[in-house]
Amino acid sequence: FDPQLEEAALNLGATPLVAWFTVTLPWLLPSIFGAAAMAFLMSFENFNTTVMLTGSDTPLTVALFNRLREGSTPVLNAVALLLMVGSALLALLVMGRSSR
Repeated sequence: FDPQLEEAALNLGATPLVAWFTVTLPWLLPSIFGAAAMAFLMSFENFNTTVMLTGSDTPLTVALFNRLREGSTPVLNAVALLLMVGSALLALLVMGRSSR
């Protein structure tokens, strides 16, 4: 990141907040999305830890697992499919952005 871009925005009359949103944030967005995608995908890897440490509010993956113990239902299958499709789309989006 070139700090002169932000300095140029400030010299042209932008407030520090506007300069941050128009210059700095667009440079940070790919990294933010990549980190969020990695955290989301890695959360599925830590399922055993999540099951052991859940409190009163259970995460969606643990709730699906608990419902699966009672038997498979069409709603359970649909939610699991949506999670898988969402994860795959997020991974493809991150891979597509990293190849540019």
